[in-house]
Parts: sequence; structure tokens; C-alpha cells
Amino acid sequence: MKPQKVLLFLIITLCSLGIASKLLPLLHIQIGDTKIEALPDFTEKFDTKIDSSAYFAEIKAQEAKMSLQEKKEAILKKPHKSTQDTLILMQVEAMESPAKFYFANDDHSAMDKFFAALEQAQADNTTFRMIHYGDSQIEMDRISSFIREQLQKQYGGSGMGLLPALEVTPKYTVAVQSQGSWNRRLTFGGNENRAKHNRYGPMAYFCKKESSEASVTITARENTSFKNRHFTQCRLLIGAIDQALTVQCEYVGKTISNTINPSSTEQLIVFKTDSAQGKITLKFSGANADVLGIALDGPNGVSVDNIPMRGCSGTVFRRINAETLKRSYQLLGVKALILQFGGNALPGMTKPSSAEAYGKKFYEEIRYLKSIDPNLFVFVIGPADMSIRQNGQWVTHPQLENVRNALRKATLDNGGVFWDMYEAMGGNGSMVEWVNNKPALGSPDYIHFSQRGADKIAQIFYQSLLKEQDMYQLRKKIQ
Repeated sequence: MKPQKVLLFLIITLCSLGIASKLLPLLHIQIGDTKIEALPDFTEKFDTKIDSSAYFAEIKAQEAKMSLQEKKEAILKKPHKSTQDTLILMQVEAMESPAKFYFANDDHSAMDKFFAALEQAQADNTTFRMIHYGDSQIEMDRISSFIREQLQKQYGGSGMGLLPALEVTPKYTVAVQSQGSWNRRLTFGGNENRAKHNRYGPMAYFCKKESSEASVTITARENTSFKNRHFTQCRLLIGAIDQALTVQCEYVGKTISNTINPSSTEQLIVFKTDSAQGKITLKFSGANADVLGIALDGPNGVSVDNIPMRGCSGTVFRRINAETLKRSYQLLGVKALILQFGGNALPGMTKPSSAEAYGKKFYEEIRYLKSIDPNLFVFVIGPADMSIRQNGQWVTHPQLENVRNALRKATLDNGGVFWDMYEAMGGNGSMVEWVNNKPALGSPDYIHFSQRGADKIAQIFYQSLLKEQDMYQLRKKIQ
């Protein structure tokens, strides 16, 4: 028989059976107590729909159980990668990096909110202020100035940030010259420098005018960026006063004067300066006021304040009156804090329990700051590698990693974000390598960075921030 006829016969037979199975679905044959379908409806097999949702749900459940490393290996085998695949690869890269950020429960939403707030400030033409508190590692505006410059390039803003009326540690970005009688009162350092009250304000210290007249001249150094010099407003945060205070602002041949009346709360004096070209003089007369800070900024964009606290371990914020701090943050528009501490807790520390106790104190400090404003973004940068001399060799302080661990726990338990500067440097023994580098990245004390070293660690930190920003953009695209 020809193949064509065989094929036609099979088609006719199958069609006949299909029609018969539809027309005779109730026909059964009785064999004893059992009924058997004479001709079952085999077309039902083709009518049944496959539940694809359950299949894909099972696939997703299996993927969820995979580690990031397993996901990475699976993605690398794919000929084409989705946006989700790219995000996973970036997450693995970040996780493997010694310069990574740490999040509570690996939840990156805190960082997403941070970048979203920066974008919102840029879109609304408003301000985003970040205060960088730290120990002597950030003196001279080190690290802070790099972060300030990079954020202002990306999100706008200008100026030098928050400055004191009396500067005892010079900055390489700005010079502060004071005349008349000024006295600093600090939350940190010896008790002899404490104030009779606890209304220290956002800098954790203030400068008290103690002569009938006094002045402050602030000048941006020539080697700094244009944005640093191009501030267009000057704001003075003044503590409670019992009589009137007059402030005269002089810049590029212009003079503006403002007088504020006695008040039991903090007040803000605002001068619009067009472009002061990096130099301004403030003359004070009247009340012997507590000057809590002088902010030189633009009317919008990012401001980053550098507030070094020599010898401080970061456990002093609870000494600041809560209402004063809250009002100060509100008046200045503070949205984020960087707390860079740990090194000053190490001298004399000999056992892990001391590091644990320090971590518990630091936890309370972060909790206190968050109570001032629950919406504050809090970043904590752990200590740099710090060497001590043992048997003629420079070695990492035995308790440094315990202190680092305690700070990380305190941060994550408060919902903050932690960056491990010690690991970013290279971990154990890295300060010796930084000191021996040509040119030197560390100082001869094997504790502090050189200027080059401070620039380098600031760049590493900011590169980590940019990676998180890229992942934030991908998450936003996926959502």
C-alpha cells in the first residue's frame, strides 16, 4: 500500500475514534461488579490545561534557596542576562569586596531611602545636609572634603559647610581668623572645657563671645574647589541670649546688618551673600552669645560638615540637650550623619569585654541621635588599622577587631549602615603597609593617615557608595 494511503487511513481512523469517544461517553460494559468504559474520551488529555503558575512558583522557590554565589554561577552560564541578573552579579561583587557596606538583615532599603532623598532634594531644589563627626582622622577637613566635593558635583550645592567662630585645628580647605575674646566649650576632652549648661548644639561644642565686640573672618583657601568658595548664603546658629545681639556681615565691599532679640531658644541669622568669592567677615556686638555654628552654603543641594573631635570615642552625644539638638538639626536641614570613631577607645583596652562594653555605649549614642529624628540616615565608619609596638615590631592592636565588631553590631542593631575602614585598608597589618608605601599613606605614628592616605581612603569609601548607588538604580528599574 502506498504511504499516502496509509497516512489517510490513520487520519480517518483517529478521527472516527475521537468522534465516537465524544458521542458514546456513557457506554459501559458490566463485568461482574465492575463497570468499564467501552470507549473513554481520549480527547480530554488534549483539553486539560497545564498549571504554569505552579511550575514557575516552584522555580522561584528553588532560586530563593540558592546562595548569591550559586546564583552568580548560574547567571554566568546564561547566554543573555536580564537586569535582575546584573543586579545579582553586582550584589555578589559588593559582598566579596572588603570595602562593602553592612546592613541589618542584609536589607538595602536604608541605602535606597538615602539615595532617593538625595534625588528628591535635587528635584525639589532643596537642601540635603550631612554632618560628618569623627575623631582626629578627619581633622583638617580630611575625608569630609572629598565626600562633599563629589556629592556636590552630582547633586548640586556649594560652600564649606558648618564652621566654628574659633578654630583651633586648621583646615586645608578654609581659614578661620577670630578677633576679640572667644571661649570654646566642648562635650569632649577634659571637664575643664565643659559648659555650665548642656545646650552645645550640632557641633558638640560652641564658641562663646566674651568681649563687647568680636569678629570672625572666614576665607576659602585657593587650592580648594570652586564650589567650596562659591557660597551664596551665610547662616549663624545662635544659642539662647538674654539681650539683643547685632551681627554685621561684610563681603566683596558690601555690608549687611541684622539684630536678633533675647530668646530662650536657638535662633538662626541668615545673610544672602550673592557670591562672597570665598571670603566673609562677621562682626558681633551686644549679647555674649553662644555661637553654635556658622554655615556657609548655597540655597540648595548638598552640604557636608566636617566636625573633628580630637580624642573622642563618639560617646558624647547624650551630653547635648535633646531639644537644642533637635531644633538645630531642623533649622539647618540635617538629614544624615556619618559617625567615624573607634580608634580612641583602644588605648589601654586589653580584653574583649571592654570592646563589648564600648559597643553597648555606642549603641545608646546612636539610639539617642535617632530619637532626635527617627528619619536620620546614620552611617558609621569603623576605625582604621592601628599599630602598637610589640617585641620591636609594629602589629595591629589586639582589640581592634573586637572594637570594630562591637561598633558594627551597635550600628546594625539600630538600623544604621556600617562601613569597615579597617578591612577596606587591607585588614590586619595594613597600616604598616600604608606607612611604608612610597609616597607614604600613613603617618609615622602608625595610627593616622597622611594627607595622601586620607584622600585614598575617602576615594575607596566613595567608590563603595557609587556601587550602592548603581544597585539602587537597578532595583528602582526592576520595581
